[in-house]
Amino acid sequence: MRAITTNSVAQQQQQQQLSQRRRSKSFVVEQQQQQQRRRRKRTQISIQTKAMTSGEKVQKSDAEWKKELTSQQYQVLRLKGTEPARTGEYDKFYPSEGHFVCAGCGNPLYSAESKFNSGCGWPAFDKCYEGSVGTNVDNSFGMRRVEIVCAKCDGHLGHVFENEGFTPTAERHCVNSVSVKYVEGKCDQNEAKVIDGTSIAGGAQNALSMLIRPALYFTIGYTALNVVAHSASSFMTRSAQ
Repeated sequence: MRAITTNSVAQQQQQQQLSQRRRSKSFVVEQQQQQQRRRRKRTQISIQTKAMTSGEKVQKSDAEWKKELTSQQYQVLRLKGTEPARTGEYDKFYPSEGHFVCAGCGNPLYSAESKFNSGCGWPAFDKCYEGSVGTNVDNSFGMRRVEIVCAKCDGHLGHVFENEGFTPTAERHCVNSVSVKYVEGKCDQNEAKVIDGTSIAGGAQNALSMLIRPALYFTIGYTALNVVAHSASSFMTRSAQ
């Protein structure tokens, strides 16, 4: 009877040891599979980055953009909208490495090193990867405004402002968070300014813009206050009658 009991205990111990080894093996296999998935993901990001730097334009129909983008992304990237200040995902996000790509097509745009705190309420960068960002200059209203767009898909990113004294490049790329995505890993591309502001004409235009812009903003604000005050006065007069 004791021999049977001893054999039974020994068998149970062997089964427990075997079960532990199987669980351990299963755990190792699971860890290996997770590592393989992470490697595949990094490879896919690398392949996507190389594809987006090949120089080919990304052209899609309006229906395709609506299908692929969120409503906010579509509003900003395709309709040139602007997200509210200080609400964007990347406004206060300052990674030590990695880079930012276009949210519409994956085109590498900015390095993490180029991002700085301007206090403007939107992500700010002082330079971009060469050839990654295009510009559309607007000289209306007596000032020089420069829209920045993704050079691959023409998606609206924001505006670039010059000669504000934030960084040595004298550029502040004011970018909507919804227009970009942060990607881990380094992008081996040269960086440069997007505007040639070294010419005399360009410098004169920039200086004139810096002088006119505050005056224009003051005029608009003063006019708006007068309109509000006049409306309030008229309302009070009618109420008194």
